[in-house]
Amino acid sequence: MDYRSTLRLPKTAFPMKANLPGQEPQWLEKWAKDNVYQLQRQERAHERKFVLHDGPPYANGDIHTGTALNKILKDMINRYWSLAGFDVAYVPGWDTHGLPIEMRALKKLGVSQHQIDSLALRKECAEVARHYIHVMTEEFQRLGVMGDWEHPYITMSPEYEGAELEIFASMVEKGLIYRDLRPVYWCPHCETALAEGEIEYHNHKSDAIYVAFPVKDGKGILPDNTRAVIWTTTPWTIPANVAISLHPDLLYVVLETEQDGRVLVAQDLTDRLIALMDWNVLGKYGPWSGRELEGIVTQHPYLHHDVPLILGEHVTSESGTGLVHTAPGHGMEDFEVGKAYQLPIVQPLNDQGRFVEGTPLVEGLFYQDANAVVIDRLREEGHLVKHEPLNHQYAYCWRCKNPVIFRATKQWFLSIDRLRDSLKEATYPVKWDPDWGGERMRQMVENRQDWCLSRQRVWGVPIPAFYCEECHSAILEPSLIRHVARIIAQEGSDAWWEHPAQYFLPEDYQCPYCGSHELTQEHDVFDVWMDSGSSQAAVLAGHANLTWPADVVLEGNDQYRGWFNSLLTTAVAAKDEAPYRMVLTHGMVLDKSGQEMHKSLGNTIDPLDIVNQYGADILRLWVASSEYRNDVRISDEILRQLSESYRKIRNTFRFLLGNLADYEPTTAPRTLEDPLNRWMVHVINEWMGEARVAYESYTFHQVVHGLVRLVTTELSSFYLDVIKDRLYTLAVDNPLRQETVHVLKYIADVLVRVISPILVFTSDEVYQYLPKEPDAPVSVHLLRWPEPWAIGYGSDEKARMSRLLAYREIILKALEGLRANKTIGNSLEAMVHLTVPATDPALTDDDQRLLTEMVMVAHIDAVQGSELACHAERTSWPRCERCWRYTPDVGHHADYPDLCERCYDVLKESL
Repeated sequence: MDYRSTLRLPKTAFPMKANLPGQEPQWLEKWAKDNVYQLQRQERAHERKFVLHDGPPYANGDIHTGTALNKILKDMINRYWSLAGFDVAYVPGWDTHGLPIEMRALKKLGVSQHQIDSLALRKECAEVARHYIHVMTEEFQRLGVMGDWEHPYITMSPEYEGAELEIFASMVEKGLIYRDLRPVYWCPHCETALAEGEIEYHNHKSDAIYVAFPVKDGKGILPDNTRAVIWTTTPWTIPANVAISLHPDLLYVVLETEQDGRVLVAQDLTDRLIALMDWNVLGKYGPWSGRELEGIVTQHPYLHHDVPLILGEHVTSESGTGLVHTAPGHGMEDFEVGKAYQLPIVQPLNDQGRFVEGTPLVEGLFYQDANAVVIDRLREEGHLVKHEPLNHQYAYCWRCKNPVIFRATKQWFLSIDRLRDSLKEATYPVKWDPDWGGERMRQMVENRQDWCLSRQRVWGVPIPAFYCEECHSAILEPSLIRHVARIIAQEGSDAWWEHPAQYFLPEDYQCPYCGSHELTQEHDVFDVWMDSGSSQAAVLAGHANLTWPADVVLEGNDQYRGWFNSLLTTAVAAKDEAPYRMVLTHGMVLDKSGQEMHKSLGNTIDPLDIVNQYGADILRLWVASSEYRNDVRISDEILRQLSESYRKIRNTFRFLLGNLADYEPTTAPRTLEDPLNRWMVHVINEWMGEARVAYESYTFHQVVHGLVRLVTTELSSFYLDVIKDRLYTLAVDNPLRQETVHVLKYIADVLVRVISPILVFTSDEVYQYLPKEPDAPVSVHLLRWPEPWAIGYGSDEKARMSRLLAYREIILKALEGLRANKTIGNSLEAMVHLTVPATDPALTDDDQRLLTEMVMVAHIDAVQGSELACHAERTSWPRCERCWRYTPDVGHHADYPDLCERCYDVLKESL
């Protein structure tokens, strides 16, 4: 007889295959229709707030794997704290000003910045930003990222721009802002000044030259016909040379060489220089300290003006010659020493990096092209001692990826010197994760130069300064800035280009220096880091659903020099404390071989391609599985492995749901009696506690690793396999079966909630199939963290199960041997003889029954002996054709001769 129809086999409509790429968009539609985010906010409205402040991505293109990593991490954090019962408002942001958008707009229009009206260009830039906000919003939502997408913060919105100007007014009020002629990083391709945060370093090939400056007046110290030798990797700066710097305490000598005559160099470098130049030294004069040589006059090697020897602490004997070519218009250290000696600031380059009209020899040349011309002239004059290529790290513009230069121009600066101590002090109350983050930030602050705020571009927030036409003074007053801020907050920053200066000035306003009414406005714009850094005030302090400071900010580890830094600076300048309680960082995304992903290398993976092939939940599982504080790798192989882990998780849910078809809340047991069920609930409770700790420490990989271990080891390979006999063969009203079903419901309920911050689509799919009350929330994402089932699992029970599980392992090994030699087909056919160490408690009958069920064998005989041992053999007992157990009571009833006693009772009761 076929007894299959008498078994209670799993029944569920939950699909075996996920079809995530096809199903996930339907969940997005459902969440939008059900207003899940809004419902969540309403239900948590009176709870404590948790605020993760979003560092705004740049609205300039599609998302990439790095931005996907970032946004998914943020989403998992927000979803956990909402699950934990906090009021979580996630306001996504967009960084919308700056050069990349301006360049994209110019490319789209097919013109240069000099061929288009500023206002027309700004309007095109705004369109570019709006387009990519829409594109990226849809892409982030497709990843399952939950937030107030209909009301993001946007740095080009009028109210945001107004708030940014209010911050600037506070900075001016505190005396932190000044305008000065100073060398700054300058990108001749982008035609603008750059801040340190906009610089990256790449390997670069330079022309390294050693140049001899003839001594014109040796002050009776240096011998006749001496030449001072300098070394530089920027031959194009030789036209701007006005001095040579020596260290006051270094010793210098004149070498009499056969090849180059008498040369002045640092004594400590003579051996290296003799070898490099292959000099044949005929004699030596000196030494003299740098201080003794101060004031000696040399002559420019081809312009022939006087070049004095001056003193500077920046000079070292680590490289070059110990004499430093000094061009105050092209270097900060040169600039500082030039100021001390009141030297002229020669800076002959225009905004495009070309030498201005009237510059001897190199007029009109691009600075890089001038290198060869200068070198040739030095060779002609007989003053080029050596020329060689040098590969070294050099500053590049992180926007256009071209080399930058130092160029002295008038710019607006924020004084870091006046803030430095306060900035460092503000980092100490902050929790930094990784721990080294605090020290790294303090080091950044310690080494940071004054912040160059101004950019010579069109697309940005205008610096609200005015200039007097009469006396040419720059006017920057807090009250004026706030007046402008109110107008910009209403009309937007386009108004600055639409109206003359008088529109933004109070009636009858006059220059405070000369009384003139003729004023014009500044047209430099703010560095975009000022834009995004102002979000701590414009968003955190200005949004009704948020609080200042943020509980956490999370970005890539490159943001210590970027957004973390600008946030800190604007906040300390305005409020004297950090705008975040915790700073969490992630690494970069690498390919399978460990290389950073770059389009130029062809090794990028589009996150939307991953989503279309595997589903967003697999991408989210990759993020959660990664130890993201370090650089993380991604590849098809890694994603396939994660898909296998996902399949195990999904199949576990499928089993649970299939056995909950006849679940009835009214049959819930008052207490758990079965030791295996009690153990399983204990395991789930412990895992849930571990997962909570992992979530709150943002170590999501521990959640995933614990989950995969749970579903593969404790559940699928053990508990769920063992209880199939109870679920399928016992009567529906059997107390053990009912208790087990309620344990399954508890497991499913815990699992679906705990994984919901990570597998956002799968968890809601599972939730829809779970038995629940009629008034249950519409989505798993409206639930709270599960309460543990308090079963009072004591130490004696733990010790007992630990002992039995150890015995189980040795029994399973013995069974493997029987299977290998084909003595048995499955464990139910085996008879086990177990020897328990005399040091262990003897196995009771209940222990033996439980252990027999745990290993799914016919029977276990247990005795005590000297050590743990096991022998297994094939049983001679007959098999029950209904439950497939081998047991001596098969055939006791003539009407069902192929059934065991237990199955006979179940069958008779059901007929």
